[in-house]
Amino acid sequence: ELEPAAKCLGSLVTKVAIELCPLIDRYVRTKNSNYQPQTLYNHLKNTDKVKGRLLYYYPLTGQSSAMSDSWCGWHNDSGFLTALAGDMLWSVEEESNRDNEAGLYVVNRQNNVCKVDLPKDCMAIQIGECAQIITGGAVVATPHCVKGVSGGMARSSFACFIDTPPSLKLLATTSPDNNDGSILLSSSSLVPPLSARWTNGMTFGDFLTKTFQMYYEWNDVSK
Repeated sequence: ELEPAAKCLGSLVTKVAIELCPLIDRYVRTKNSNYQPQTLYNHLKNTDKVKGRLLYYYPLTGQSSAMSDSWCGWHNDSGFLTALAGDMLWSVEEESNRDNEAGLYVVNRQNNVCKVDLPKDCMAIQIGECAQIITGGAVVATPHCVKGVSGGMARSSFACFIDTPPSLKLLATTSPDNNDGSILLSSSSLVPPLSARWTNGMTFGDFLTKTFQMYYEWNDVSK
């Protein structure tokens, strides 16, 4: 029963994300006149590079749940769009601490950390770094983490990563109002700087390789 249900959910959220692309493209055109119409939509409309992940976060022990990113550390999604279903908390003990502070957190455009609570009948779509690159920074990747729960609670969620083939060249379209690229390369201090991981024209696959490498190094330094 789980496999067909997961595939059905993945197909649904992917369809919604693709239908959102023309609206994102229209918004980007209002911020960047050099951006070609339907660029994001054309990249993703027929893609078969979609990865659905059923995620399970194990109950935490000791003091680790006090950390802001105890279930999943701060990061940006490196691809184009990520579709998210709501999460579920599971009790693995008879008496569990249902910590209302647990769950998904993001950094907003004012650089404030905010908790995201999705209603049961809703989904969310996160912007990834590749979308930030191709739009010239008109839309910006969302830094996010998952804070854990103390006292015997586990978490389940579903994420669907909607991307292009790894051979796609990541070419930025810089806005006439931002020729120095500062908006394009804007990045939270919570994640490795985009300027150190991407150069104009590198392939999506090479960008992922560089990004993964830098995250490992970044996490080691943070510890």
